[in-house]
Amino acid sequence: MDDHPAETRAEARRSSPAPPAHAAHQARSAPTIVAGAEVRTFVARHGGRLYVWTVDHRCCGARRLTLLEADVTRQPGWSPAIGPLDAGGFELYFDTGAHGRPRELVLELTRRGRGVRAFWNNCAYLI
Repeated sequence: MDDHPAETRAEARRSSPAPPAHAAHQARSAPTIVAGAEVRTFVARHGGRLYVWTVDHRCCGARRLTLLEADVTRQPGWSPAIGPLDAGGFELYFDTGAHGRPRELVLELTRRGRGVRAFWNNCAYLI
């Protein structure tokens, strides 16, 4: 049997401090950002901002393949859905398109160190 009457439980829920609305929105919007020191240094040397967005491709008939693009230069006409986020030394702007939000956004330098690659939940693409 329940030791607490319904009125007491409802009262406890009402008296619990609710997080600010902007904190709840930020928690839904912001993925965990994983970026090593080499990525932070690269982005800092190129203006301190990184832009990440999705690009949809069609392959194998009707299958859709979504890749992530990353650049230190904002693309013309592009408006990020998320950002700026503090990514540990640089600002991150991110647009997921119609794909929801990743839990984790992993950032790495390209092989030759001339750019940044982004991975959605540690994956190179979404299907």
